Amino acid sequence: MIPALLISLLAATPEPRTTGGAAAPAALPAGTNALYGFVGAPEVAVGYRQGFGVLELDGRASFNLFKVSFIGDVALKFPVYQRQGLRLAPLLSLGVEFNTGATYFDLTNFDFIGLRPRVGFLASYAFTETISGVAQLDLPVSVALTTRGFVVTPTVGVGAEFHLGGGFSLLLAGLVGFEATQEARNPTFYRAAWGARLGVGYRLF
Repeated sequence: MIPALLISLLAATPEPRTTGGAAAPAALPAGTNALYGFVGAPEVAVGYRQGFGVLELDGRASFNLFKVSFIGDVALKFPVYQRQGLRLAPLLSLGVEFNTGATYFDLTNFDFIGLRPRVGFLASYAFTETISGVAQLDLPVSVALTTRGFVVTPTVGVGAEFHLGGGFSLLLAGLVGFEATQEARNPTFYRAAWGARLGVGYRLF
């Protein structure tokens, strides 16, 4: 009777709460969710994360300040490794991009409506109960549907997320990489890419 009761209690014990919401942990545990947003360059964004255990659903709406483009996408994150404070999760995403073609800051930009598939790999490590490190390898590809062209921007980013109290956390992150842009029959243009983010996450559960 007692062993059976102990087994049932252990089975009902929820997974320990993990700090973060904006970027950490790499994939949310089952039954947890969070709202997040960040400002910076070149993008500002808001999103929602929902953990299901075998995967996490992440929906995001973002705006690129330099290109004056709007992006909405839905990503699936798959927790493949968890040991102590370390979490690893590959990412698959599909979105839609509406690019105005503004050339105020980007002379190679062009107007289009297109699909934006994205693959990536996320890692997070909880150094303490209030500080987590995050890293991400990201490969978005904007494929124009209204004209011939594409934009590929592979980047790698690192940052840290700090628990502020309650369900709130603060994210500081930066990224570097390169961008390849090709429109119609023009030659492909390559240049450096970078980004900086100041974000806030709020864990609902």
